Amino acid sequence: MKQTILLLCIIGSLAACSPTQVVNSWRDPSVTIVDPGAHKIVVAALIYDQGVRRQVEDYMVTLYPGTATQSYLLFGSDSLLAKNEAFYNQKLKNEGYDGIVLMKQVSENVSQYYVPGWPAAFHTSWGGYWGNGWGNRWATTWYSPGSPGYYRTDRAWHVQVNAYSILEDKLVYAANTVTIDPGGRIPLFMDVCNAVRKQMKRDRFLK
Repeated sequence: MKQTILLLCIIGSLAACSPTQVVNSWRDPSVTIVDPGAHKIVVAALIYDQGVRRQVEDYMVTLYPGTATQSYLLFGSDSLLAKNEAFYNQKLKNEGYDGIVLMKQVSENVSQYYVPGWPAAFHTSWGGYWGNGWGNRWATTWYSPGSPGYYRTDRAWHVQVNAYSILEDKLVYAANTVTIDPGGRIPLFMDVCNAVRKQMKRDRFLK
């Protein structure tokens, strides 16, 4: 029993390190980013809340220091490329940008499940009682009250991250992620940023 509890604690602590999992990813096999500093890219978080958008894009820029620019600095609060894609695409090319990374939350799911409790435990034999109480005249039978079961509600956030070549106007990398109970929207998107960056390196898209 104790070993099982310890194993569950270890698994839980590992999962807590990063609540985001990359469900699947794809890369253009002809594209590998060997020197990120040689590219000039835009990072964009497609979020209606402008305060959250700015914080998330500011964080995205720190992952590509010296090469990335926040979309809100280029487009303001416009809904990105929604109405004038050709105009914005040419604007970025004229300013020397060759790539754009877009992040968007696509769905949120809520699930509820029952977590069973631990049963009460105590010494059932006289030998156990004797061994536990010997030498202490006030000792009583060892007893653990256990814990009751309860219902737990989890929220799963699904976020996509796509990278496009502006010069060739095509998708070069895509990843779908799921995050369980991130603790807020900003921690959610920050964790997604880190998880996808690690996946880009595993996929050999980013050196």
